[in-house]
Amino acid sequence: MPPSIFKYVDIARLVGAGLKCPTCNGTDCRHSRWHSKQEKLGSAGFRPYRCNDCTHRFLARDNAAVERLLINGTAALLLCFGVWVVADLWLESVDQPKVVRVVQAAATLPEEGATGAPARLPAGGVAAEASDDPARRAQKQQEAAENGDAGAMLQFGRDLATGNNRPKDVAQAVRWVQLAAATGNPEAMLELGRFYRDGVGVTPDSTRAYVWLTRAADARHTDAVLEREALVRTMGEEPLKVAKEMSLPISPAATVIRPK
Repeated sequence: MPPSIFKYVDIARLVGAGLKCPTCNGTDCRHSRWHSKQEKLGSAGFRPYRCNDCTHRFLARDNAAVERLLINGTAALLLCFGVWVVADLWLESVDQPKVVRVVQAAATLPEEGATGAPARLPAGGVAAEASDDPARRAQKQQEAAENGDAGAMLQFGRDLATGNNRPKDVAQAVRWVQLAAATGNPEAMLELGRFYRDGVGVTPDSTRAYVWLTRAADARHTDAVLEREALVRTMGEEPLKVAKEMSLPISPAATVIRPK
């Protein structure tokens, strides 16, 4: 049996497994001597034990002590594994480098245009480059628009319509916003609808404005839904009927731009 000091870390004893005294159910037991050779020969597969709690002597299976050793050995291995896992996780957290976030100053937003509508930055972020040179930003924006960036095309058109950082040219503004809307960009379709509604670079046309606002709304643009509802309240029954027919996917009429 293990030395008496092991009774304090004897897992089998704590859980009541392995060797157990039949009198007091104590698990703190030790080997005992055979009383006689005849007792030993008549107890094949068993051996004597004595309970340290009540001093009762009894016979138990020969492998009862081995079961306790196996239980205690398994418990010791699990304990060591748990300590190793905890130590490994702790060391990993200590060695992990700290992430330092550097916040960069954002570029100044463009001023409001002549129409009162704020010029918005493109989704692609081309015009939002952190630069103090407006001309440089405008040049990069135009290059991106010419390379097919829908967000840059939209912002380029807005800047041309308002004269923001470049000479005002509403005819070219309509062209660039049209190109952006043709890509299916919801914001560009909304802007083109506004152009038709307000007559920016084109003849005011509530029917075509409804068409483009509807397309933007179908792309789940919330502002387009609200602005279309406001537009409907200003339209007559017949123009609205025509607008709804033109809003059908098979109708190509809404793609025609009529400059002033």
